[in-house]
Amino acid sequence: MYNKIMKKLCLFYILIFCCTVFFGCNFSNQPKFVKGVWWWDYSLDKTYLDFAIDNDVNEIYFCDSDFENTYMVQNMVDNNIDVYWLVGDKQWLLDFDLAKKTVEQFVNYSDNYLYSGIHMDVEPHQFDDFEDNRTQYIYSLIDLAYYLKETFPEIKFDYDIPFWFDDEITFNGATKPAYAHMIDIANRTFLMSYRDSANAMLEVSKEELEYAKNINKIVILGAETAKSDETDIVSYYEEGKTYMNEQLQIVCESLPNNYGISIHHIKSWEQLKN
Repeated sequence: MYNKIMKKLCLFYILIFCCTVFFGCNFSNQPKFVKGVWWWDYSLDKTYLDFAIDNDVNEIYFCDSDFENTYMVQNMVDNNIDVYWLVGDKQWLLDFDLAKKTVEQFVNYSDNYLYSGIHMDVEPHQFDDFEDNRTQYIYSLIDLAYYLKETFPEIKFDYDIPFWFDDEITFNGATKPAYAHMIDIANRTFLMSYRDSANAMLEVSKEELEYAKNINKIVILGAETAKSDETDIVSYYEEGKTYMNEQLQIVCESLPNNYGISIHHIKSWEQLKN
């Protein structure tokens, strides 16, 4: 009788162990749903990191041009957050060598292993004469993205683009919307889908999402929390955290498992009214 009981107990524990291993491995292999945040001011203290952790952030795009805050980056990594180096300058569209030198700084930085890649924020529409030279500037961004990827193939480059990047651009013999060219070359594309409701965010992103799904690429939708100089439909500034969280949950449920959302930016998000 004793032996039979012991055998049953052994079988029970073996079964439990096997289930734990199976389901544990299955869970760990699930694609990560991104919840990211832009972090523009590297001087912000750990209060903001605690806020990010409390809000389940798993990626931070950290702007530290001189790599002066390695301690904070290490702290982020220690809390299981993937950190990307956040850089960008519109002047790079006029001189690719400036961009190349900046990326070389990253390559030569001794602790660059702390970063998962580079998050590029290069916005051609910041030029005063953008509307007069729209096609030229957008073409330059696409060209820059290909140039940097060819020059630094080992680096993961993510790019921010506005949701209205629909201009038909011919590049390398292919004519397609600008967003399609950027999704083609970027490791991931971050769409500045700045609208203050889930339906509106998804509506302005639908073409980019569909294109990315068809070619097995990743798009992350962006939400704005800073006060907008435009209309009140751009940012969640007026509505506050509770409403934004409800809307972003709806967005999340509409996206593939390996997509996600990112919030602009950590300081205005933390200061957002409830």
